[in-house]
Amino acid sequence: MLEERIAAGDFSLIDPNACLGCKYVCNKEPEEREQLKVHATQNVSIISIDQVFSFVQENVGEICDYMLETTNTTILVEMSCSTSEHVIGKRQKARVQLYNTLCKLYSSPVVRGHIEQNDIRLVVFSWKETFPEENEMDGIESSMTGMTVLTDAVYSPDNESKFDFDFKLKEIRYPDLLAC
Repeated sequence: MLEERIAAGDFSLIDPNACLGCKYVCNKEPEEREQLKVHATQNVSIISIDQVFSFVQENVGEICDYMLETTNTTILVEMSCSTSEHVIGKRQKARVQLYNTLCKLYSSPVVRGHIEQNDIRLVVFSWKETFPEENEMDGIESSMTGMTVLTDAVYSPDNESKFDFDFKLKEIRYPDLLAC
């Protein structure tokens, strides 16, 4: 049976798998592990996508982290922790995971019908900036910090772009809020 969590107001999500073997500062303080802050004006159902596909015997490939639903909204979320210089690669991988998850979900006519009845359909790539411990940053990493400027120049939590299956893509960088 699927475990569904209901939340409203302000809450946060974490991807425990992302913290496994992590060498960054936030992993040492469990209360700092939140990766996405959410503000909901109504009840939100939160379902782990890993749990959904745990019942499938075949290999489903890489999938996203969560599905969030309200009365008129479906949101698929892929979260990552990353240093600025790796965000571009993480973004591309997240798009593949979100697309693959949609393909798997839409292979069921019942699930597809349920999702398509919602007026708002989003896929979200969220990332939290991580910082190595002081003595772990080498010269190459230091020289790549200029990429942060490029990332900051195009980033806005209000930006949306077209995605497959009539979804919109939104990026949220921690600590910005995902509103639903």
